[in-house]
Amino acid sequence: MKIYANQITNTLKGGLAPCYLLFGDEPFQINDCRIQIKQAAKQQGVEEFIRLSDDDQFEWDELVEHCQSMSLFSSTKLIELELSTGKLPKAGSDAIKQITEQLSADTCLVIFGPKLESSQTRAAWFKGLDNLGIYIPVYDIDGNHLQRWLKDQLSKRKMQMAYEAQVYLLEYTAGNLLACAQELEKISMALSSSNITLSDVEKLVADQSRYSVFQLIDQLWAGNAKQCVNIIERLKIEELEPNIILWALQKDVLLIQQLNQALTYNLDTKSILDTHKVWKNKQAVYLNQAKRIPAEILNVAVNQLSQIDQAIKFHTLTCPYSMFVHVCLMLTGATQLADIKLPLDAEFI
Repeated sequence: MKIYANQITNTLKGGLAPCYLLFGDEPFQINDCRIQIKQAAKQQGVEEFIRLSDDDQFEWDELVEHCQSMSLFSSTKLIELELSTGKLPKAGSDAIKQITEQLSADTCLVIFGPKLESSQTRAAWFKGLDNLGIYIPVYDIDGNHLQRWLKDQLSKRKMQMAYEAQVYLLEYTAGNLLACAQELEKISMALSSSNITLSDVEKLVADQSRYSVFQLIDQLWAGNAKQCVNIIERLKIEELEPNIILWALQKDVLLIQQLNQALTYNLDTKSILDTHKVWKNKQAVYLNQAKRIPAEILNVAVNQLSQIDQAIKFHTLTCPYSMFVHVCLMLTGATQLADIKLPLDAEFI
């Protein structure tokens, strides 16, 4: 059975399932689900908890033995297995198949790991466990969902926070749920009053929104112009070497330009993606951008990045970050090239 992370509380009221599958790239929600499952297990008398991880020392037979053996401390036990990938070796698939067929009623199995590709959810090991228990795909949340998440967290902590303070906190932690939850804990311990104002939050929060150039690329091809500006602003503050940003942008824009040309002339795109070693789960993203962005925009972006490269080499550019902002805005369609002068005023970012 498939449910979502925000449904786990009500689902657990009906008792523990034989197994839970938690997969996704948002760590806070995965950890929160694991905590709730453990709490429910304790309430039902479970006293033995076993934690395994598929590291270099891990043997799949060990998991089978734990699932088949009787608990030493209580009538039931909970076993957690952390996977580094959803692509299991043959030994892993065989072990899961055996467990699925023989999982005893006194064992609850929780398997968690990174986001699964659609092909991995069709694998025999996954289907077997999915039929036996509950699958919880964990997704990043944003927009109205993010605001609802924060309200739920405030309610759990019996905290009341002004709307403008909520907006500030979400923007400051940049959608990082773990960082936001940590700030809420800090605020709840520091303030005796439950009526929390914007001024309170501004004084207490610490900037936990650390970005990388890879996050910039993800937001760029997701079309999130505002987030691109925020990330570049933060990278500027952190004094990330401009060449790193330039390298990432040039690599991707040149790839999309090649794909755009191939699509225009009905040429093979697979060889281009293979040459650039693009992961399969990212290929659709680049192909969609190659279809969306006009060739003339891609040509201008390539030329702009080349000019930035020369300017950085000869130290003739005072603020390369503003130039990066311009390229990102152009590629996301947030502004036309003629709408803004280069370089941007520093106050813009």
